[in-house]
Amino acid sequence: MKKLILVFVSALALISCNIDDEGPKTLLAASIVTNIDVPEFFEAGKTYDIDVTYLLPDACHTAAGVKAQRGSISNGEEEFRQIYVTGVSSFDANLTECDKEAEDEELIKESTFTMSIASDEDEPYTFYLWAGLDENDDNIFTEVVVPVGDPGSAGVEAAE
Repeated sequence: MKKLILVFVSALALISCNIDDEGPKTLLAASIVTNIDVPEFFEAGKTYDIDVTYLLPDACHTAAGVKAQRGSISNGEEEFRQIYVTGVSSFDANLTECDKEAEDEELIKESTFTMSIASDEDEPYTFYLWAGLDENDDNIFTEVVVPVGDPGSAGVEAAE
């Protein structure tokens, strides 16, 4: 009898467990960074909270934070002073179109990340803020350069 119950429970579990479930799936999407709040310069050996403002694509997206990633290693040199910043949003992948409406200010989100400057740093940091895609689906970035030094150092430079 115990074996029969075990077989029945196992069969019921297999029938009720559908691995092809088409229920809600949440995916992440990049969101345009509209502003970054950085100091005029970084001081070596200090830690900073960097505030980032980003824009949700539409009212069907939910704020998921910000991704800040240091540059990669190329030509044997680490490009750790290059920081790529992207807003992150999530959405229901089962929705084919968004029928929700939101005021512009409701789509503006803020997040913060922490960044430490090594005590022996003296080279500037360049932040690459994700600004969307061009007509060829290539990433567009706005650059913000922050020098490392003391209050007499040059100010922040911005370029697109």
